[in-house]
Amino acid sequence: MTPHILVLGANGFVGSHFVEQALQLGWNVDGAKRESSHIQAFEDIKSYYSPQSNSDIDILSKLKANLTEYADKGPFFNRTASNKKGQFKWINIDLNDTVELVSTFKFPYDYIVNTAAMISFNTSQDDIMIETNTQIVKNLVNACIEAKCERLVHFSSIAALGRPENDEEISIDTMWTDSNFNTPYALSKYLSEMEIWRGAHEGLNVLVVNPGVIMGYSTCKTSSTQIIQAANSANPFVPNGSNGFIFVEDLVLRTINLMVSTDTWQRRHLMVSHNISFRKMFQIINETYGVKRLKTPLKQPVYSLVFCVVAFLQFFKIPLPISTHLLKSTRKMSRYKNEIGATQSRKMA
Repeated sequence: MTPHILVLGANGFVGSHFVEQALQLGWNVDGAKRESSHIQAFEDIKSYYSPQSNSDIDILSKLKANLTEYADKGPFFNRTASNKKGQFKWINIDLNDTVELVSTFKFPYDYIVNTAAMISFNTSQDDIMIETNTQIVKNLVNACIEAKCERLVHFSSIAALGRPENDEEISIDTMWTDSNFNTPYALSKYLSEMEIWRGAHEGLNVLVVNPGVIMGYSTCKTSSTQIIQAANSANPFVPNGSNGFIFVEDLVLRTINLMVSTDTWQRRHLMVSHNISFRKMFQIINETYGVKRLKTPLKQPVYSLVFCVVAFLQFFKIPLPISTHLLKSTRKMSRYKNEIGATQSRKMA
């Protein structure tokens, strides 16, 4: 029987890629968005899943190939045209309207997939982001339980695993600890995930994925475009730390593979395909894009100077492309443990 799914945040970066891959499988998809939301990025991402190509897709494919040395064993998405095509329609929905959510969720969807979240490194929005992300997931969980939904898939983040003060490898079993390296975004994802596990304890079937920094094709501002722009910019510094990355098309592929398995539910799954330092990532981006940039690792005492300048400007609410939270986070050497590939899982406690 053909699955019929609901994707929340379907016009976003991950949501758009998820919709297109599900449609290529022949699944029927309802895409949920706010009534006022734009769908141009969604329309643009369709080109990634068509036989045609463009310069942006080609160079991202080249970047991915150039990062192969740092990649795990897959699986990786194979960009080919599919003969299958499911049916798609938009649904306008307010994720803060619990009555509307329950009414919508009562349709017998096989899966409800949540990719919606607020992302901001503007310190003036920290409290709003934490409250928004936590409340949205709380609403979703409550509505799913009341509507007796079959399964809820939640896109969390490696940020929800926390950042230990030491440089030990982070695995799916790494528990959240308060740390100076945790950003407000990380806290929002951690608290959101706690709502998911609360739902699981109340009988909801859940599947959680914790992706690394997401790279991939989009025509809007994303984590991927920000990293590429930072690498190719005239800024002379590069963060001194490392992080885990994954390309969006591989993230979606691996998540769908988990969804259709029988022993992957009531678990969280680590999604990191590349463990790499920012210095090496920036270098490979520069080589791929043909940009010559000499970047200096942001070490002491320059780091302290930059941190103080950013903190000063933040105090006066001057908009910046970086925050003190992000400076701290990107300074840490974070490596994610993938013993059996990109997906490690942990049963619900």
